[in-house]
Amino acid sequence: PLGLNSDWLDKLKGQKFFSTSPQHTHEHYTQVVRTTIQPLHGGKGSAYDAYEYNAHSHTYISDHQPTAKFSYDLAAMQVVVREQPRPWYKFLTTTCAVIGGVFTVAGILDSMLYAGINMRRKLELGKQG
Repeated sequence: PLGLNSDWLDKLKGQKFFSTSPQHTHEHYTQVVRTTIQPLHGGKGSAYDAYEYNAHSHTYISDHQPTAKFSYDLAAMQVVVREQPRPWYKFLTTTCAVIGGVFTVAGILDSMLYAGINMRRKLELGKQG
């Protein structure tokens, strides 16, 4: 799909597991989650499924012969990604919030600067007690 890179598709790509002793055991566990992506524009049947997985690998020394263990788990839940259009008023309220925040910060900085200049003037005139 558009915007997905190869790292998302294959998390174990390029990883190598070596044994430095004859009794190393490599254990790999993956958990698979079904993800349904429903695009904004498209009719019925435009949704598609992707399968994401997490991979965990452990290496440890055992008392037995070297082993490679692989196990997987299919998750009981499903992730649904649904694109939805934003209403025009959300843009308007967000813009107003940003402008209000800028004015608030500017007001705070102005009052701090004004108070600092007044304090400096009073100190120069010797009227600060």
